[in-house]
Amino acid sequence: MKSNLKAIALVMAMFSGDALAEPLRVLGLNNAAPALRWQVINDTVMGGRSSSQLKRVGEALHFSGRLNTNGGGFASLRSDRMGLDLAVATLVRLTVKGDGRTYSVRLYAAGQRVSYQHAFRTVADEWQTVELKIPEFYASWRGRRMDQGPLASADIAGLGVILADGQDGAFAIEIGSIEFDTQAVSDAADPSQT
Repeated sequence: MKSNLKAIALVMAMFSGDALAEPLRVLGLNNAAPALRWQVINDTVMGGRSSSQLKRVGEALHFSGRLNTNGGGFASLRSDRMGLDLAVATLVRLTVKGDGRTYSVRLYAAGQRVSYQHAFRTVADEWQTVELKIPEFYASWRGRRMDQGPLASADIAGLGVILADGQDGAFAIEIGSIEFDTQAVSDAADPSQT
């Protein structure tokens, strides 16, 4: 019975005008923003000493460097403005191969100085799929949590990844894909169960 309800919900979502027909990919193969540019922004903008570099590896991004908590303590990469309609998106999905450290995805809203972020822990040297629900992102300004309402998906203008886990040392993460979706993969109905 439960699997039948999931199958009905999936079919309804597929035919709903409010749902994304397919995930909207912004990084990786067949992405909707092939000209999207990325840049590195480290704590050096405020006198810190962290360093990082960003390389394209095929369709993926390889972000690596060294975090230094003396005088700052963050390294990040950030996209240009995306110019995409994400109004119905409810989650961000990434495929990553990390180093066991905790990173955060940051979402930027047009016309706001704060970013909205959500942490995720990587598994060292293993590819994993990470799904982060947009309503669970919280407002942040210069590393401090802000008391501000939730981010509306329609306002998302850009995104980034930041490492600010308070641990000095080398880091490396490869990001194979980033996409926006309306349904978690784990919530999707299993056709073999109907």
